[in-house]
This record gives sequence, structure tokens and C-alpha cells, in this order.
Amino acid sequence: EPGAALAGYRVTLGGLGPAAGAVADARRFEADAIAELAAADEAHEAAVERAQSSAREAVSATEAYETLRDTVGSAVAELQQRLALAAEQLAALSDQQRATTRARETAVAQRGRAEGLRQAAHGGLDTAVEERAAAAESLRRFTATGLLAVALPGLAVPAPGDGWAPDPTVRLARQIDQELDSVPVDDTAWDRVQRRVTDELKTLADTLARHGNTASAQLLEDGIVVAVVFRAHPSTVPELAVALGTEVADRQRLLDEREREILENHLVNEVASTLQELIAEAERQVRLMNSELDDRPTSTGMRLRLEWRPREDGPAGLAQARRRLLRQTSDAWSEDDRAAVGGFLQARIAEVRTRDEAGTWLEHLTTALDYRGWHRFVIERHQNGQWRPATGPASGGERVLAASVPLFAAASAHYASAGNPHAPRLVTLDEAFAGVDDNARAKYLGLLAAFDLDVVMTSEREWGCYPEVPGLAIAQLARTDGVAAVLVTNWQWDGERRRPAPRPVAVPAAIAPRPATGSLFDDL
Repeated sequence: EPGAALAGYRVTLGGLGPAAGAVADARRFEADAIAELAAADEAHEAAVERAQSSAREAVSATEAYETLRDTVGSAVAELQQRLALAAEQLAALSDQQRATTRARETAVAQRGRAEGLRQAAHGGLDTAVEERAAAAESLRRFTATGLLAVALPGLAVPAPGDGWAPDPTVRLARQIDQELDSVPVDDTAWDRVQRRVTDELKTLADTLARHGNTASAQLLEDGIVVAVVFRAHPSTVPELAVALGTEVADRQRLLDEREREILENHLVNEVASTLQELIAEAERQVRLMNSELDDRPTSTGMRLRLEWRPREDGPAGLAQARRRLLRQTSDAWSEDDRAAVGGFLQARIAEVRTRDEAGTWLEHLTTALDYRGWHRFVIERHQNGQWRPATGPASGGERVLAASVPLFAAASAHYASAGNPHAPRLVTLDEAFAGVDDNARAKYLGLLAAFDLDVVMTSEREWGCYPEVPGLAIAQLARTDGVAAVLVTNWQWDGERRRPAPRPVAVPAAIAPRPATGSLFDDL
């Protein structure tokens, strides 16, 4: 396992540095101690020689003194002075001898300590060498598992079959440590990797088993190694990945060839023909909605229309393909027309497949051939003799009408497709006209009546009693705090007056309380 091997390597590499440092320090201490011991020996020998020479000189001086004292009369005083000087010199030499003796003893002690340090350094050096060799062997074994090639496929690694020299191994270990510096090696990461390996191994084994192949894991000292038997041949996971990549490429090539055949034989003839019908039907619906809008202008004279246009950010080549699709039927297309439309549809499929590689073939086709995503609706207002976007400057009521009137026209055009002229043309609005002034509300309701729509709507304060509304059934709900009941009173508006209406016997009183007292259209 890469994580375990890396952790083991880090521990081994961490031990190599201190051991090598200890060896270097011991060698320096040994060299210093040997030098100090040699200097002390030389100083001691010199001091011994000086002491012996001083002793001999003292004896000679004593003998000379006695001889002179016995034989010389007048020169005794001078001789005594010389003897006194010799005595002083002898005392100085004695002090020097004692100092030399102490220096010798100190040098002997330092030599003993240096010898101990040298022996300890030799022992540490041997231990460090053994640890380095063990770490190098551990790295070599780990490399032989193939896990390092999975983690760092581009790393140059020696052949794991032979023994590795220490220095190149240390350089390789440092390079590995640098390459994997950002990989977490804590216990949490190790546990997470183990669980992931277990889960993915099960998925791999199940997938391979369906095709007669096997996959198994072996827990080694250096990590978890997965062995695969693919098509009756043992292989590693990287080898399996290469083999599967080759097979996928081969199958993809075959699929592309088959796909090209399908597209050439069926896409242009069948799909393009269907798209032509759908786009033509959408254009027809837009014309119907614009006809509804043209027949029912607002009371202020504002005229609106819908434009169903190709999107500016739509697929490349849409405008040209759209012109060919709407110009004539697919049976009358030339070879250039077929090539252009087929190329456009193939490009759309390739674009969707590139963007969503995990999707199925059906999902790709559904997304790529959805012509609705190629277009967008634009609302325009006739102003100063020209059609301009309805998003320009306008009053609040006009903006609301510009946003809602096309929706009413779309609903009216949709209901016009019903075979029965008495079929319901139902539109439901919740909290209608919120934030709209009373004048705009009246125009709103008048347009709903002009479009002959059957509206069921609720509002906190709107009663809908405007001359623009020819008829309306109203249910006013009221409640009192602390009472778990709602009072329902019914009203009718006939276009001129609002009158109380008898409450229907079949409709029970509402029980759920409303948040506030107000008038609401009955939305049953």
C-alpha cells in the first residue's frame, strides 16, 4: 500500500539522519582525542626528560658545591650565590615536573574518554549502516510490489531484482519524499485509504467476475497488493488499466463507426424530419399567440408580440440548420442540405457527450436533440412605429402587462386546440395582482375576459368588481381570533353591481383558519 510504504520509509529515513550524524560526531571526537593524547604524551615525555635532566644537574651541582666549598676559600660566597640560583632553578623544575605530571594524568584520562567515544561511535556507525541497509532493502521490496509505479508512474526506478547501493537508494528516497510531500500519512488518512481500497476492490472483483476474470488482494508488510487474472493471464492493476484502455479504445472506435452508420442512415431522415415538424409546429403556435395578442390589444392601446428566436449562445451552426429545416420538407433536401443538417446534429451529440461522459446514450440524445434549448422567447412592444424589446422603460402596470399578457395569449392559443368550443379554459392565479395598482388590476381582469379564460384566483384584498369584468362569483372569508372556524359569504358581480348570493348547500364551512381577514376568490 503506498501510504503504509511511505510511512515506513519516512520512519527509516528519519532514523538514517541521526545515525549518520552520530557517526560523524564520533569520528570527529575520536580524531580530537587522538590528537590531544599524542600532544599530552609528547609533553609528558618532554617533562620527564626535563625532570631527569634537572635531577642530574642538581646532583652535579651539589657535588660541585661540596667540592668547591672544601677546596675554594675566597670564591665561596660567589659559589653560594650560584648554588642559590641553582636551587631556585631546581625548585622551578620541580614545579614544572609536577605540572607535567598533572598534564600527563589529564591526557591519559582524556585518552580514555576518547577511546570510549570512539568505541561508541563505531557501534553507532554499525547500527546506522545496518538500519540504512534495512531501509534500502525495504524500499527495494516495496518497489517490487509495483505500488510505487502506481503512485509515481513517471519516476525512474532501478530494477528491483538486484541489491541496491546505499547512496542511490537514499537519493531515490529523497526524490520520492519530495514528490509525495503533499500526500497525508496520518492514521485517519491510512484508515480512509484502507476502506476505499476494500470498497473499490469489491467493485473491481464484481465487475471482473461478470466477465470471467478475478481480482484478489494480498496484505504484505509493504502494503496491500491487488492481483488480477484478466483473460486467464495474471496482471497488475497498471497492466489491467492499460489493457482496459486499449479495449475501450478499440470498442470506442467500433462504436464510432457504428454510430456514424446509424447517424448517416437514420438521423437525417427520421430525426431531422421530426425536428422539422416540431419546430414548424412551434412557429405555428407562436403565430397563433401573436394573432391572439393582435386581436386583443390592451385598453391603453399597447400592442405586444412574441418572438421565438435562436439563442445567441446556442449551438454553432443553428441558424443555417434552422433555415434548412424550415425551408422545405426533408424529402426535398439536396445532398448539401442533408450534409449540413446531419453535421449540425452530429456536432450537437458530440458536444453533449464531451460535456457529460457519465451519461447514457439515451440521455445524450435527449439533451442534444432538445430543440427547445436552442431557442428563447422574446416579448416585444410596438412603440413609435417600431417593435422594441418590452424590457425597456415603462410604468409598473405596463411592465406587469408585458410580462403577463403573452402568458394569457399562450394559454388562449393552447386552449384553442380543444375540439369542443365549450371546453374549460382554466387559469389559476394565487395572490393575484400583488403589488399592482387598481387601474392595472382592472386592465388585467379585462384582458382575462377578452381572452375568454376561466380564471380561478385568490387575493388578500381584491374583489374584482370592475366594469371590464362581465361576471364574477366571489367567496369572502372572515375569521375571528380564538375561533377555529371561517365564515364564508358569497357574492356575485354581473358587470355593474355586486349582490349577495345564497350560499351553496353542498359546500361546507371552511375549518382551516386564514392568517388575516380579507376577500378571496373561491378557488375550489
